[in-house]
Amino acid sequence: MKKLFYALIAIAGIAMCACETNEPTKPNEPEPPVDEQPKPDEDDGKEDEKLPFNINIDAEKLSAFSVSFDILPEDKSALYYYDIISKARVSTLDIDTIKAEVEEGARGMSEMTGTPYEEVLASFLSSGDKLDEYSYTGYRPETEYCVYAFYWDATSNDEIVTAEFKTLVAGVSKESVEIAFSDVSSYSMRVDVTPSAGVTDYWYYFGETSKTEAMFAELEDDNAFISYHAMNVGVRYQGVQSFEQKALKPETEYTVLVMAIDEELNRQLVEAIQLTPAEESKPRVESELFSELLGQWQGTHTITDLFVEPAESKFAVNFVDDVEGSTYDYRANNQLVAEVDGWCNIAYYDINGLVAEGIEDAEAKFGPKWLFNIAGGDVVTLDGKAQYLVIGWMFFGDCYMFNMNPETGDINTNTDVEVVVAEDRSTITIKSPDSMEDYYPGVAYFFQGFGWMAYYFGTSDIVLTR
Repeated sequence: MKKLFYALIAIAGIAMCACETNEPTKPNEPEPPVDEQPKPDEDDGKEDEKLPFNINIDAEKLSAFSVSFDILPEDKSALYYYDIISKARVSTLDIDTIKAEVEEGARGMSEMTGTPYEEVLASFLSSGDKLDEYSYTGYRPETEYCVYAFYWDATSNDEIVTAEFKTLVAGVSKESVEIAFSDVSSYSMRVDVTPSAGVTDYWYYFGETSKTEAMFAELEDDNAFISYHAMNVGVRYQGVQSFEQKALKPETEYTVLVMAIDEELNRQLVEAIQLTPAEESKPRVESELFSELLGQWQGTHTITDLFVEPAESKFAVNFVDDVEGSTYDYRANNQLVAEVDGWCNIAYYDINGLVAEGIEDAEAKFGPKWLFNIAGGDVVTLDGKAQYLVIGWMFFGDCYMFNMNPETGDINTNTDVEVVVAEDRSTITIKSPDSMEDYYPGVAYFFQGFGWMAYYFGTSDIVLTR
């Protein structure tokens, strides 16, 4: 699972590099798009020379934000590299520099994914005809660009072949996208997206409104999101979709952005905002467990990331009724907090430690921690619905405990984890419900566009002893 995550990050990085290559420039005065190579002057005294490539721009499919083209190499078996650049930067094209950058990117992905360097490099190159290639990120309306190509064994900049085109004026889409919210709670909501029939595809983004506003503030202009950034942060979909958004915060405003493309290649950005309600107050529960479980425990849990054989994780657990640096009232919420050190090979970080390291919102992200919910009759559970995170400072995102099946890879996000406290208070067993055969407590994070991904699967119950 973790290797897959690293590969996805690497691929995303390459996609972003492509956007940077198509660096937007200021619009120029309109002129007709060029759809074939310029011919040599007839009176220059030289015979027509055959170009290494024919690059044809499809004028029928050209838009304000995208281009379609064909690349027809003279040598169908030779490897070549192609990309798109603003016309203003054509003079900066240098074969040696481009090769060095491509090779550096291939080496980085090779190291990150464990794939042989030669195989990664080959995936960056092409051979044979490329027909009806579609590029749709990084463009400005009414701006000149060039598609360029050269054989990988080329040694001179004179061997670069280019074809110019100019993007069109941005049109206004006649289509529509409806965004509706339902099942809104303090920690989750459902978002339904319904595009009209003429919307071919769209990119969906969901995030806290404050972070969304900060994202827009960092973009270079209003054109950037609809041009390319929607593809960097959003996920591509088609047709009617329903999204279950979990791991939300109470009393927090969230923004949905949908960047849609229609059949005429026009684009539009649709925005909707929803506020989560405050957490419901809970009647106070009286239980001796709030005091009897306090103190130090030792824990064991057999875990695997599916790349290694299951192994026993041993760790320390400290039940406390108050956390230094926290203003959250655990007792008022009928909760007992456990500070966990070493579970899944993760050292415990307290609030002050995270503050010292510059981690934002350290009070929510300290841990690993487990919040035990104690109900009437001494019924104890741990959150399995992505309400209370257990690890909040991992680089790939917040982690939550779920009931997970290591055989099928299923991650259940709708059922709490059960906790069985021995009558003599000497043992605590954290387990999946008996109705969920072959499920065990595990830890997972949400990866946008791919859903919940396992950090570690459990292959046994978690057992705590005095």
